[in-house]
Amino acid sequence: MSIPATMRALQQTSLNGPQDLRLITDAPVPSPGPGEVLIRVAAAGVNFVDISQARGTFAGGPQPPYLAGIEGAGEVTAIGEGVTALEPGAHVIGVGMGGGAFAEYMVLPAAAAVPVPTGWTDGQALGLVVNWPTVIATASPGKHAVVHALGADHVFDSRRGDLAAEVLRLTGGTGADLVLESVGGATLDASLAATKRVTGRVIVYGLAGGEATISNWELVYKHQVHLIGLNLGILIQAAPQTFGEVMGQLFELLAAGVLGPSQPTAYELAEGPKALAELEARATIGKLALLP
Repeated sequence: MSIPATMRALQQTSLNGPQDLRLITDAPVPSPGPGEVLIRVAAAGVNFVDISQARGTFAGGPQPPYLAGIEGAGEVTAIGEGVTALEPGAHVIGVGMGGGAFAEYMVLPAAAAVPVPTGWTDGQALGLVVNWPTVIATASPGKHAVVHALGADHVFDSRRGDLAAEVLRLTGGTGADLVLESVGGATLDASLAATKRVTGRVIVYGLAGGEATISNWELVYKHQVHLIGLNLGILIQAAPQTFGEVMGQLFELLAAGVLGPSQPTAYELAEGPKALAELEARATIGKLALLP
């Protein structure tokens, strides 16, 4: 298939925030290197990582000017050396932590690209790799109905001060076996307090609410839990087999009908700064997508 030399893309021009995203029309179309695939982006997912990178708070993130966006779904148009599991014409969803999804074409590590489920559009597949469902969830009150509809059994106000007490109440005082922590700030302490002693695990995979610290004293005398840091890009890079196993389990849930497609709120590519600003302000519900 014919691949152009240049493309439209959103370029982050500073580390002052997403308001400094600029639409350019002459960005070079990248070429896939060894172990990579090039996709024609049909829809790009908008995530808090994009905000962290735009504000320079994402450790090891790209330096401006760079093409923004980590999550893209679309059609494979070219493959790099050594790629055998994917062929041109396949539709995939994946992440590239170096950016480039807010564009007409992007390069993905082949290990990070998974097939779009049969019968789904590329846009409906956004979130399969980055976002995960939970059982007990937290959200602002205006979003509770949506979270319930997505399958959560219980939803609490994310801004209330007794989150740990409510989780302990629901679990008979024992705490949650697993807590997925993406907020940080003061919420981290609540997450630790809501976790089952000794065998419970807290997976820290984001810091949308700011940085937080925990001391070795607290781990020994206050929060006797397993504390694990997770970075999706590092997982894909350092343990691709584990990532593949996790995605295999996810697709088993899809096949069983436990999880299903959702329709993201779509913005035109030029509206990228607006979409990220609304996400940062917690003014959105559900998945957001940019359409190149």
